[in-house]
Amino acid sequence: MGRIITNVRITNLLDRESVLTCDALVDTSAAFMVLPQAWKDRLGKIISVREIDCEIATQ
Repeated sequence: MGRIITNVRITNLLDRESVLTCDALVDTSAAFMVLPQAWKDRLGKIISVREIDCEIATQ
């Protein structure tokens, strides 16, 4: 089994000038996209719909 990595572009819909581009690991069974907390300021103001607790396999 291999790893699938792709280049993604993440844009804040409320502030179109706040954009992140990075390589991301694709998890075909994932239900959510998870980003590092350190990137939050780089994306500008984000309106939270809800917060959830997630845990990755390596804790």
